[in-house]
Amino acid sequence: AIVSDFSEDAMVFTPNGAFKGPENIRAFFTAALEMLNPESMSNLAVIKQDIDGEFAYVLWSAKPAVSFAGDTFCVRNGKIVLQSFVTQMG
Repeated sequence: AIVSDFSEDAMVFTPNGAFKGPENIRAFFTAALEMLNPESMSNLAVIKQDIDGEFAYVLWSAKPAVSFAGDTFCVRNGKIVLQSFVTQMG
């Protein structure tokens, strides 16, 4: 369901490389979400969120698995066209 929020030619930039297109973005999120156990997901907290037009920045945590993470998005015509992601685990 997450991938449906992305345009067909969207890119996700991460410390492990760039992921382009639905199949690659799906693979990234499948691997990323496997690291979040139910305890961490129940502790998901948004620390900061800024939105300006088609750009958004979200700083969040999901302890104990994710000390903090940051996502930056560009959204056009209701679809994510670009996302960057960085995290500090544990």
